[in-house]
Amino acid sequence: MRNGPAWKVRGNHRSLALAMLLGALGLAGCAGNHGAAAQPSLYQQLGGQAGITRFVQAWTTEVGNDARINAAFAHTDMPHLRAQLVNLLGQDSGGPQVYTGPDMYVVHRGMHITNAQWNAFMEDGHKAMQQEHYSDVTQAELLGILLPMKMDIVGH
Repeated sequence: MRNGPAWKVRGNHRSLALAMLLGALGLAGCAGNHGAAAQPSLYQQLGGQAGITRFVQAWTTEVGNDARINAAFAHTDMPHLRAQLVNLLGQDSGGPQVYTGPDMYVVHRGMHITNAQWNAFMEDGHKAMQQEHYSDVTQAELLGILLPMKMDIVGH
């Protein structure tokens, strides 16, 4: 059973991660429906298992076509990576999936990922969000899951 998000923010970066998360969620709240019925869960907004799978496929396709970073994925088991991303995003968006992989720090330790590579990866993710026609609110909520992971991915 899961006791929190699959990513873990380490050290003194908790405050920055919290600020980024609140900022992303604040954007989502500004676009909310005041006084209307409750918003669907993020998992539902992403299209459930099928929608997240399409999004991850689109995202990894963008990465594969991105000359800035595709070499870093040349020896990656892409079906495994896609399955892990689907489980991670499904779990952290409120779905029934369970991410069983190591935390983001452990996964990326020794890769020495740069800010430029992170930015390219996230730009590719944004292209995939656009392809999936996610609303601004959904994109902001999804970024609320993704952005805090930077602390454990970049530079290690």
